[in-house]
Amino acid sequence: MTERFNNKENAKIALGLANTFVYEIIFLATLMMGYTDYFFYYSNGYILFFGIYLAFFIVFGRLFSSFSLGDATTTDLFLSHVLTHLFTDFMIYLVLCLITLRPLPVWPILILLIVQIIIAAFLLYIENRYIRRNFPPVRVVAIYGESHYNLIGKLNNINDLSINVIRTVDLKDINYRKIDETLKDADGVVTLDVHHENKKKIFKACYERKLLIYDVPSITDMLLASSDILHMVDTPILKINKFGPSQIERLFKRLIDIIGSLILIVITSPIMLLVAIAIKIQDGGDVFYKQVRLTKNEREFKIIKFRSMVMNAEKNTGVVLAKENDDRITPVGKFIRKVRFDELPQLINILNGDMSFVGPRPERPEIYDKICKNMPEFRYRLVVKAGLTGYAQVYGKYNTSLRDKLLLDLYYIENYSIIDDIKLILLTVKILFNKEATEGITEENEEEGTE
Repeated sequence: MTERFNNKENAKIALGLANTFVYEIIFLATLMMGYTDYFFYYSNGYILFFGIYLAFFIVFGRLFSSFSLGDATTTDLFLSHVLTHLFTDFMIYLVLCLITLRPLPVWPILILLIVQIIIAAFLLYIENRYIRRNFPPVRVVAIYGESHYNLIGKLNNINDLSINVIRTVDLKDINYRKIDETLKDADGVVTLDVHHENKKKIFKACYERKLLIYDVPSITDMLLASSDILHMVDTPILKINKFGPSQIERLFKRLIDIIGSLILIVITSPIMLLVAIAIKIQDGGDVFYKQVRLTKNEREFKIIKFRSMVMNAEKNTGVVLAKENDDRITPVGKFIRKVRFDELPQLINILNGDMSFVGPRPERPEIYDKICKNMPEFRYRLVVKAGLTGYAQVYGKYNTSLRDKLLLDLYYIENYSIIDDIKLILLTVKILFNKEATEGITEENEEEGTE
């Protein structure tokens, strides 16, 4: 198994290098044909920009996960490449303008982007087929405890992933003396809601047999993920001492919020004006919708959004969560929710200091209290300000279970860095094109709850 896994990784690296070389050649051809009259008449200039382009491409490629051949869905991978090329070409154009101290023609870069996207679509189709044909998904045994909350169903319903659940095993049915029967024909295991003592036995068996291990973490595991190792004595000691951003990090975070929100309010003001007019024309009701939410230390504030539902939507139903195909959502509301324009007024909340660009999404007090009765650890999310986007929004979706959102938010809080904030802001651009990210909840996950 280990050899096959390594061969797959080597094939991905080789294909990634080949793709990068192709894009470099196309970029250099663009310089030679589109900007040769400016300053690229000597070889050192091309060598310099070869390195600059490569650096930007790798940075944005890793940011948007463009090098995940065989591990991500084909659609997601194509979108990653589009965003990688878009940001890389934009940064290269800025560098070109700064070096020449003049605004250069945009058309060569636009043609470059179009050609890159076409080639990316072709290469991804061929290479993904090659990877999947020669390196089939990892065969795993799913071992589950009492509260596995349908993760197995999620894995089985996504056919374009690199994991294939060949069978499921209830933890109570495992005979550790005959563990080979459980692990038969498997390349690895995935454990769901398995307690520490049982995990230890399963992980040891997998380690001895060189099988891959996938584990759904507990809240305790997430806290340990940010721990530091101490060598006070000759026994390793883990220290958990990270509880969100430090004072300096909070200062920089606030500066980014103020400057960023001011710039975006100016840039998006024409869009907000058009949305406001559309809402007003539709039914003559209020343009904005204000709702009490919770932010850091359970402080209440009024979040501002464009109204996407009918007026007084909760008059007869009370406080309820938006469901899939909710008939309270207006036609204009469906569109602005899909493209996330309904969130734009929250830039004012960020400027006021009630929210940050990145953080856990703010919950309503009524729903928050209800959740905390069943999951007291949900309060851990509020050691930082609520955010317009966040780790759970980027790596989850609207109807992700509350437990999973808590785990994602805890990982963000315990491993906080300014760089990660910038990364999450950029990755938010990607989820705007992801239909699943805006799905409402269904009857099956309503009990677990969503935001």
